[in-house]
Amino acid sequence: MRGQSKPSPIDRKGHGMKRFFIGSLVLIFFTACSSASNTELEAGDGRPTTTTSGYAIEDEPEPTESTTVSKPPELVRLEDAWDFAASRPGTDIGQVFQLFRLKQSLGPKNLACYDLESGDVCEQIVEAINVVGLTEQQLTVLLDSLELPHRVVERDCEPLMITEEFVAGRVNFSVFEGVVTGWASEGGQSFRDNGSC
Repeated sequence: MRGQSKPSPIDRKGHGMKRFFIGSLVLIFFTACSSASNTELEAGDGRPTTTTSGYAIEDEPEPTESTTVSKPPELVRLEDAWDFAASRPGTDIGQVFQLFRLKQSLGPKNLACYDLESGDVCEQIVEAINVVGLTEQQLTVLLDSLELPHRVVERDCEPLMITEEFVAGRVNFSVFEGVVTGWASEGGQSFRDNGSC
C-alpha cells in the first residue's frame, strides 16, 4: 500500500464531472423516451395524439366553420355576390379585374370614365359582369366594390324621378321584382334592356 499514492483533488473533480455527465445523459435519455411514448400516431388519420391515463386526446382539432373567425356581414355579402356573379354564364371575372386595374391606374374612383383616351373602360367592366339577372342588392355590392357610381332609374316598370346631372361612367339600371333587367353606362351606348316591361 505504500506504493500507492492518494488521488489528487484534480482527479477527484474529474471523476465527479464524469458522474454528472453520465447522469445527465441518462436523465435526458429517459425523458426523451417517456415523452415519445406519450405521443403516438393514430392509425386512421396520422395525426399525433397524447395518451393520458389510457385516454387518447387529439392535440389540435381540425378548424371548422364554427371555429374560424367570423367575417363581417359586409364582407360575406361581397364574397357571395362575386361568387354568384362568377358562376353565371357570360360573366368574365378575369376581364372585370383586368379592366378594374386599368381603371385604377388611370385615376381614383371613376376618373377613368371621364377620360376619352381610356375608351369605355367603365362600360366594359359592367358588360363583363353580365349584370342582367343579378339582384339589385348583388349589383349594388359589386358596383360599390368597383367604385362605380350607380342608381336605379326604373323599378317594376315605373320610371323613377332622377336628376339630369351627368356623371361619366355611372351605371343606370332598371329593376323588376328585385332583379336587374337592363342597364346603361352614362356616356356609353344606349340602354340595354331585356324587355320585361
